Amino acid sequence: MGKKRRRDEEDEAEGGSLGGQEVEQPKEADVGGAKKNKKGVVHVQDLRDEELQEREAELAETLRKARLNQGNLRGDPPKTNRILWQRQVTYANNAVHRAEQAYREVRQEIERRTYGASLGISPIRRFRK
Repeated sequence: MGKKRRRDEEDEAEGGSLGGQEVEQPKEADVGGAKKNKKGVVHVQDLRDEELQEREAELAETLRKARLNQGNLRGDPPKTNRILWQRQVTYANNAVHRAEQAYREVRQEIERRTYGASLGISPIRRFRK
C-alpha cells in the first residue's frame, strides 16, 4: 500500500497521471474516523408522556434481557478459550450498565414530571443556566 502511494505521488510530481486516468481523492465524509452525526438521538426531556411510558417499557425489557444474558455468561469459566469468555462477560457487563443508565434516565424524567405536576410546576418550563 505504501509503495503504491509513493508511485502515485511520483507520477503526479512528473506531471503525468496514471495512463490518462484521473485519481479520485476521498472526500471529507468518506474518510474513516470522522464523527457521525447523532441525528437519531432523542433526549428524554423532549418526549411526550405517552412516548416516555413506551420508552420505559422498552428499556425495562432491554434491561431484563441484558441481565439474563449476563447471568447466563457468569458462573464457572470454561476450561478452554477463557479469553473469549472474559471478553463476552465484559460486553455483557457493559450492556447491563448502558441499559441501567438509560432506564434510570427515563425513570428520573417520569418522576420529575409527576413531582413537578404535584407542585403545580409546568413541565414545559425548564430551569437552565
